[in-house]
Amino acid sequence: MEIYRKTWAEIKKNHLLHNLDLIRSQFSSDTFLCPMVKANAYGHGDAFLAKQFQEWGVQNIGVCLIEEGLLLRKLGIHIPILVFRGFDKKGAAAMLEHRLTPVVSHLDQLKILGELNQSIDLHLKFDTGMNRLGLSFEQTFEILQILKQNPQLHVQGLLTHLYQSEDSLLENSQSKIQIEKLHLIIEQLKSVTDQYHVLNSGGIVCKMEMLKKNQKSGFLFEKNWGLRPGLLMYGYNPVVNSSFEFKPALTLKSHTSVVRQVKKGEGVSYNHRWVAEKDSSIAVVPIGYADGWHRLLSNQSEVLWNGQRAPIVGNICMDYLMVDVTGFAVKSENEVLFLGESSSGEFISAFEVAKKAQTIPWEILTSIGERVPRIYL
Repeated sequence: MEIYRKTWAEIKKNHLLHNLDLIRSQFSSDTFLCPMVKANAYGHGDAFLAKQFQEWGVQNIGVCLIEEGLLLRKLGIHIPILVFRGFDKKGAAAMLEHRLTPVVSHLDQLKILGELNQSIDLHLKFDTGMNRLGLSFEQTFEILQILKQNPQLHVQGLLTHLYQSEDSLLENSQSKIQIEKLHLIIEQLKSVTDQYHVLNSGGIVCKMEMLKKNQKSGFLFEKNWGLRPGLLMYGYNPVVNSSFEFKPALTLKSHTSVVRQVKKGEGVSYNHRWVAEKDSSIAVVPIGYADGWHRLLSNQSEVLWNGQRAPIVGNICMDYLMVDVTGFAVKSENEVLFLGESSSGEFISAFEVAKKAQTIPWEILTSIGERVPRIYL
C-alpha cells in the first residue's frame, strides 16, 4: 500500500516475539496458550499477528467475532481460532464450515451445536462474577445431559473471565473468589475435559511474579490454568510494580504538514479553546480523531516532536491536530511521535495517554483506525 499521508504505525516483530517468549519461558510447554487477536490484534493488525503466532508455534488464537475468524481463515490461518462471542444458528453453521472453535456461553448455543449433528470441538465459558457472558453452576446438570445426548460435541476446555486479575497477589483477591466458584463447576464437569483456561494478562503476570519468588502455592497453582494474554502480548503490563519487562510493540508516528506563525491573542482550531499567550509556532500534524487520537486529548496531552515533548493545543480535529513547537528548531522533516519510543530514547506510553484521556490503554491501542497503515519491522 502506498502511503501518501505521512502517518503510520510501526510494529516491531522482535518486541512481539520477546513478549511471547517471556510468557512461554515461565510456564510448562503443555500449558494452554491462546493469545487474543480480537479488535485487529489490539490495534496491531490481526492478519499479520495471526500469521506470526502461527509461524512461532502458537497452537490457538482468540477472536471475539465470527467475522474476525472468517477473515483469518481466508488469509490462510489454519491453527484453531476460538470465537468468544455468542452465536445463532447461522453463525454456528459458518463456524463449522470454516473450522472455527465456538466458545459457548449460553445453553441455547450448546443446543444449536447439538442440532447440527456433526463433530464439533468447543469450549464452555462460565460466569463466576463478571456478570457479562457465561453459563452458570446451576446449569451444569443440563449441560451434562446435552453432552450425553450429543456425543459428537467435544469439550476442549472450560473457562471463565477474571474481572480484576491484577489483584491476584492479594490475600483477599477477587480472582481467588472467582476461581473457588470455578472449582465447583469443574467438579461437576470433570468427566468432559481436564483443560481449564483462566488467566488473562493480569493473572499471568501475578503467577509469573510468584514463580520468580519460588512461591508455588495458592489458587493460581491449584491447576495448570491456561493462558489468554491480551494487552500483555503487545507489551503493556497491567500489574503495577511488576519485575518483568514487556516491550511495547507499536509506535504511532506522523510528520508536520506545515508550521504556522500565530500572534499573541490569536486562537487555534475549532472554538479557539486555546489562545496564544505569546507569538507562537504551531505545527499542523495530519492525524486526528478519525484516526483514533481522541478529541478528549485536546489541550492536555503531549507528543514527541523531533524527540522533544511538545503540547497538543486547540481542539483535535477529524484529520488534523496542532502542536505548540515555539522555540524548537524546525527541520525539513519533523517527526511527530504519539506512542512508543523516539530515536532519542524518549517514550510515550499508552498508560500515560490513557490517563490523560480518562480511559485505559486497551482503548487507546484499539482506537487506532484502519486508515493508519501498519508497517512491520
